[in-house]
Amino acid sequence: MEIVLRRPDPARLDEEADAAMAVQRTTLQATLPGLPHPHTEEEDRAWMRDNFARCSVWLAVDGDRIVGVATRSGALVRQLYVATDRTRAGIGQRLLDAMLAEAVAESILTVDLWTFQRNAGARRFYERNGFVAMEFTDGASNEEREPDVRYRRSIRASAAGG
Repeated sequence: MEIVLRRPDPARLDEEADAAMAVQRTTLQATLPGLPHPHTEEEDRAWMRDNFARCSVWLAVDGDRIVGVATRSGALVRQLYVATDRTRAGIGQRLLDAMLAEAVAESILTVDLWTFQRNAGARRFYERNGFVAMEFTDGASNEEREPDVRYRRSIRASAAGG
């Protein structure tokens, strides 16, 4: 089945937010073993529902299954996760491209995001997509206390297919 990118369905908002959070949680567990998880599942679901209400959200859907999620608030990409069994299929690229195209349409000139320093796959992906490391931290200011890195990308219409 073809992967469809779409916005959350307002009639199924809680269900889809829960499914998107499940993608994030399982992806983090698989890609960053030992990463502390400071929240309960219910706290995570509440946070995701709040993101769905306040952020721009794109879902990658295969039939009825959510296999990817990306959220953006202004110039900050807050999340970009793809189910571990669906990586390397171009889903992350499609989600990122949708976010960048939307930012261009909103006249946003740069986009920032954070990832953990040891997330080598994510870092390679962002760097291939023109993101540049701007700041490295020791993790003291994030909930996981995990060293992270802030990336930035300058965008313009031609960079996002527009």
